[in-house]
Amino acid sequence: MTHDKLIQDLNQQLNREVTTFLRYMLQAAAIKGAAHEPVRQMYLAEVGDEVGHAQYLANQIRLLGGTPVLKPDLSAPPESVTAMLAADVEQERIDVANYVKLAAQAEAAGFYSLKMKMEEQAADEDEHSHEMRRLLG
Repeated sequence: MTHDKLIQDLNQQLNREVTTFLRYMLQAAAIKGAAHEPVRQMYLAEVGDEVGHAQYLANQIRLLGGTPVLKPDLSAPPESVTAMLAADVEQERIDVANYVKLAAQAEAAGFYSLKMKMEEQAADEDEHSHEMRRLLG
């Protein structure tokens, strides 16, 4: 049995995670001023989470017989802190939906540990969006 669709969707999410940690790294570097230091620290902390998510996805793609393919979106992030947070809340919402979809696909294929990990990563992304909304005020 092949798992081409699952591998394709895992690769799509892998690229979203790589895009996210690159964006967060650049956004953290761009934020200046004491008033925005909590936002900067949040982005720095999230870089590691997103790298971990990406590594897990790459590992699973290989385990399923696929090849991780990197094509991250290298668009410049927003300039203002408010625009960064607002855009990232939306991106986190998309990631939650993607992980929920991946969890359902994994369950249908009988990969229960993958299903549970996808649900865990959906919860992580949901928590990230809550923190960003809190920082937006």
